[in-house]
Amino acid sequence: MQKMAMICPGCSSERALRLWKTTDRLFCTTDARFELQRCGDCELIYLWPQPSAEELAGYYPRGYWVEAADEREGGLHARLIEAYRRLVLRDHLRFVRRVLDEQVRRGVTPRLLDLGAGDGCFLDALASPSCVGMDVSRDALMALRARGVDAVRGQLGAPPFRSGCFSLVTLFHVLEHVAAPDLVLASVRELLRSDGDLVLQVPNSGSWQAALFGGRWGGLDVPRHLVDYSARTLRRTLEARGFEVVRESHFSLRDNAATLVNSLFPGLYPPARAARRVANRGLAGWLSDFAYLGLTLAAIPFTLLESSFRHGAAVMVHARPRPKTPGIS
Repeated sequence: MQKMAMICPGCSSERALRLWKTTDRLFCTTDARFELQRCGDCELIYLWPQPSAEELAGYYPRGYWVEAADEREGGLHARLIEAYRRLVLRDHLRFVRRVLDEQVRRGVTPRLLDLGAGDGCFLDALASPSCVGMDVSRDALMALRARGVDAVRGQLGAPPFRSGCFSLVTLFHVLEHVAAPDLVLASVRELLRSDGDLVLQVPNSGSWQAALFGGRWGGLDVPRHLVDYSARTLRRTLEARGFEVVRESHFSLRDNAATLVNSLFPGLYPPARAARRVANRGLAGWLSDFAYLGLTLAAIPFTLLESSFRHGAAVMVHARPRPKTPGIS
């Protein structure tokens, strides 16, 4: 059988360096091993070969990013989880509110679309008028609506909105799940007003953690993450597709310490335990959650240090579409 050439999903280059072989350490949906490559031209890291849509669907357990919504009315344990999630979203909220405040000062009436909204915890905590969540998952849609969030099921290739109807689009941990960024970012540009804004967050493959753990780094989330960005390759990707980066942040109270713990103890990750129905109820669930929380708190000093040197485990950017040149799409 002829060996298929490796093709970068970002720039279509066939020059690549093999980095690691690894497997699904978090959700354990498969025993298969996957190869990660670094493009020799644009330096993106990507999964090769890229799984088909049918294969990829099998790697997402039911309740992926929606598990807490299923139990939100389920007693003290669920309420504590919800309180914790809201607490660690504070820097996300602060970052987005700064953008919304800037829009108001410019005379723009904010209207926000959160793509890949999950169970809607972010939009619920933001508590801002004129917010819409969009997701492909029916479970996510139900969870969003249970929170009272305006929710729409749709895909980025054909979003159910007219052009230019949003002042702000947010994508938290979405871009890495897509095989190529072009379709996503073209859709975002189409949805945004000409003076609109994009807030986007991805795991940072240029972090100290990624360098330390290699193929065992929790931020890779193989095989669900198809492309892994560093702060530099994310900036290049945005700029090459018509955006200019206004600011970036490497601090994430929700993601940085948790990613470090997931690298060391993937079996303790609460969403993965929920998806596998492992040690997630009763005393075992409480003990596992307390262990995870304790390890996460212990990891914070290191993650603060890496963030201060702009090598945090997640990078969040605020970007704006550049004005289109007349005659050029």
